[in-house]
Amino acid sequence: MASGIDWGSVPTWVGAFSFFVAALTFIGGQQDKKRELASKVGAWIATGTGAEKGKYFVVVTNAGAAPAFEVKVKDAESGETLLEIPELPVGTQRQEVKKNDESWHPTRKEVTVFPPPHGVTSVMTMTMDPAVRVELRDALGREWKIDQKRHIERVKRDYRSWLGGQGRSS
Repeated sequence: MASGIDWGSVPTWVGAFSFFVAALTFIGGQQDKKRELASKVGAWIATGTGAEKGKYFVVVTNAGAAPAFEVKVKDAESGETLLEIPELPVGTQRQEVKKNDESWHPTRKEVTVFPPPHGVTSVMTMTMDPAVRVELRDALGREWKIDQKRHIERVKRDYRSWLGGQGRSS
């Protein structure tokens, strides 16, 4: 018994599937473009050396092509704001910081570096515990959060609150 539904041919199905994959790839690429500036902003805790030994610094770097705005570096554990920068131009800034008059305790971590073409080099470096989180606004006004594991998330604002609470449900 033949069905009255025409399911098309294999080339039609392959074409439809290819279009679907291409659309998903395009959408993913657009999301990557949007988060590009945020992905080029980094922050960490560094220890001082020489005359600054025993001091701790928040280091913030912007490796993008445009400045970042309203940058807040927060302690990942407590959420305490360690550093606020109204405008972060391309480059690096550092500022001494204390956490509620407490020090961070450095831990040693081995990092393997692969400098081409010479082979493998192991480097001992100091890392701070806990890490920091970053909040920023990019040059197009989009707000971002970067957690201590470098996961980048777009912040969605409820703009109804700007209207004096109109439209908010209680």
